[in-house]
Amino acid sequence: MKLASILNKELVLCGLGGSNREEIYKLMLNRAISLLELPFDPEKVLADIVEREDSIGIPYEGMAIPHVRVRDSKDLYIIVGILEKPVQIKPDDIKPTSIIIMSLISDNTSDTYLKSLSAFTRYLSKPQNLSKITAAATADKFLEILTQDDVKLKRDITADDIMMREWPSVKAEDRLSLALDILNREAKAVLAVVDDDNRLIGELDATEIIKNFIPDYILMMDNLKFLSSFEMFEKIFQEEETRYVRDYMKIPVATVGPETPLVQFTVTLAKGQAKTVFVIDKEQKLLGTISISSIIHKILRG
Repeated sequence: MKLASILNKELVLCGLGGSNREEIYKLMLNRAISLLELPFDPEKVLADIVEREDSIGIPYEGMAIPHVRVRDSKDLYIIVGILEKPVQIKPDDIKPTSIIIMSLISDNTSDTYLKSLSAFTRYLSKPQNLSKITAAATADKFLEILTQDDVKLKRDITADDIMMREWPSVKAEDRLSLALDILNREAKAVLAVVDDDNRLIGELDATEIIKNFIPDYILMMDNLKFLSSFEMFEKIFQEEETRYVRDYMKIPVATVGPETPLVQFTVTLAKGQAKTVFVIDKEQKLLGTISISSIIHKILRG
């Protein structure tokens, strides 16, 4: 299915004015609600979008993708805004936004929303495409460009649509102390272990690190009420500079390719077979990771 086929020409706004997020988003919402006679309160929808955007905290880089689930909605509404001048939407954005893809999602259109967002993201991740599409002066030209470039929705939601593309990693020869610092700083429970070419060679599980410092006899005990010793933690402090990631890394429990369908890796995570699914390409290079929180964030609350 072509991306252009699910877009409403009337909701492609070219030469959009505005100097800040609230002003621009309000213009887009008012246009959609007025044109389609939607029973939405624009102020409420705007507040929900801004709250959600701030809670996610992902910086934009040329393209903004505000979205919200509207409980009273019966359809998916995608509002495109091409800005007259690039605007810094959020303080932490990497660069000013020149195009906004705003999605109002109903309870039964998450699948289409994710596929459309993935199509936009894949296409506009190339600077030449971003420049070309934001130069469109009319909605007709915008849709024409998407059609000519054959931008399509994928058949299935896949690992590529869900994965976190930025994930902390370590090398096998790194000291344990460095790994612990990264686990703490990034608030992660699992790290990818990669070689110099970013090929996935293992995973480092924080739980397994600590488990290695607990005496076997304690691990076999059921009644732990009498335990109070700090000894195992002191042992970690004493040895973290002389131990290495290679001493604790394991073979990755679960790896998938970017085109793996959603249901496959979701079942793997749900069955507790892995805490983290690593997405790799044909050369074993790490592309991203998926966890249960990814499923909640992108699917259940996407």
